[in-house]
Amino acid sequence: MKITKIEAPFPAISIDDFIPSPALVRSAAESFSSLKSDDWVKYESNSGQVQCCSKVPRKSTPESLLVMDYIATHFDPSKYFEEETEDIFPDISHYGGGMMLTPNTNGEGGFLGMHVDAEIHGIHNNWKREYSVVLCISEEYDDSFDLILENESGVQARLPYKFNRLNVFKCSDQSWHGVKKLTQGYERKTLGVMYWSKIDRQDITESMTRARFQKDTK
Repeated sequence: MKITKIEAPFPAISIDDFIPSPALVRSAAESFSSLKSDDWVKYESNSGQVQCCSKVPRKSTPESLLVMDYIATHFDPSKYFEEETEDIFPDISHYGGGMMLTPNTNGEGGFLGMHVDAEIHGIHNNWKREYSVVLCISEEYDDSFDLILENESGVQARLPYKFNRLNVFKCSDQSWHGVKKLTQGYERKTLGVMYWSKIDRQDITESMTRARFQKDTK
């Protein structure tokens, strides 16, 4: 597996060919069309994104669950990042991740505005988000699929999208990221597993419990 690592604007890695079976990844991608409309959480542009995500807990297709369980059992942040990682664990309910679809095949205008994820889990309110771990599963893509990273100082980088590539970045209150409006005719499919740690409740502030969007960025 080819591994690419960057340190700025914040630590991130890309691991090519992460799932040993490309056929399984392809099967997961094909299964997106079988998920019923009511099983998607749908976000409109006034929320800072045009995107759909599968519901929790584990309301994804069987094919997608197989892939995400492989990620959870085979990706260990301590092998790739220097930060303290021994108390970090994946959430296999897939809160904040799961099946993620950014559509623009029929003019939906899919994009993910630049934002910082909520640092605190929406169900377990003493879990702090540590790593965003996302597998790229679309076989047809262009550079509009790339994930843009930026810190508070304005330093930017890209995590290029590629089929069966695992993109991972360290989460913090400065880990701004997003996807520009997709090229017409494409849809961007990913599978996400978030990694968390436990913290003391007294260390939690209100700003940590919700995502922050740069509303003027698309």
